[in-house]
Amino acid sequence: MHKKEIERLAFFARIKLDREELNNAPQEIQSILHYIQKLSDVDTEGVDPLFHFPELENITREDTAETVDRETQKRMMGMGKDKDDYLRVESIL
Repeated sequence: MHKKEIERLAFFARIKLDREELNNAPQEIQSILHYIQKLSDVDTEGVDPLFHFPELENITREDTAETVDRETQKRMMGMGKDKDDYLRVESIL
C-alpha cells in the first residue's frame, strides 16, 4: 500500500496519523496481511470449531393487569383525585 492510500483510509476511518505513523504504516499493514495469509493457508479440514454461540433466551414476565379491590381503589383515588376521576401525581420532569 502506498502512503496516499493509507492517508485516504485514515481520513475515512477518522484516524489521525502523524508523520512517523504514516511512514511506518505500509510495513505494518504488509506484516498484518502476511500473517492473515499464513492463517488462511492452514489446513482446517475436519477440525471442529472451538466455540459456538450460546442459545440466547429472552427472559420476560407475562404482562398482566392486576385487579385491586374496590376499597383500595377508592382510597387511592382519594389521595390525589383530580377532576374527571383521573389520579393526579407529581411531575417527574
